[in-house]
Amino acid sequence: MAESTKILIVDDDPGIRLALHDFLAQSGFTDVTAAANGYDALVYLRSNTPQLIISDITMPQMDGYALIQALYQDSRLRSIPVIVLTGRGEMVELFKMAEVYNFLIKPVEPDALLEMIHKVLGKGEYAQDPGAENFMTKIGKMEDILAKKKSGDPLLKDSLDQLKKMIKKQQ
Repeated sequence: MAESTKILIVDDDPGIRLALHDFLAQSGFTDVTAAANGYDALVYLRSNTPQLIISDITMPQMDGYALIQALYQDSRLRSIPVIVLTGRGEMVELFKMAEVYNFLIKPVEPDALLEMIHKVLGKGEYAQDPGAENFMTKIGKMEDILAKKKSGDPLLKDSLDQLKKMIKKQQ
């Protein structure tokens, strides 16, 4: 059964973009577009409004945090659901502590991605509030959590420092 949901994939790795695109097409999603970074995504978003964005975090030119921040600042785009992909396993604990649930760790399990898409779009057991506005408030919560844990876990401290640099770079 074909789905007319418009999905934007944002990832700097061409292999991941192709694999996600092919998987989504095989899963019945017929309107899937890919961008290599946040900047290319914003160019696409000038004239398109997808129902879902699946974005990597670490990318050149404009990373996933900056993209989400740009979505948040645009009233037309801020309610678009975002699923975050990360290759950094240490972010799992941080995301969970900050109650960010719309994320997957690379390499992405196809069934987990499909389940997440259906949940985010409200087609599964429940719908979440996954838009950019919600994610930006969660980033602030992540900073607070990591600031309190700073002395304990060097990986989380490194994640906090990188998160701060990425956010500051885009302000």
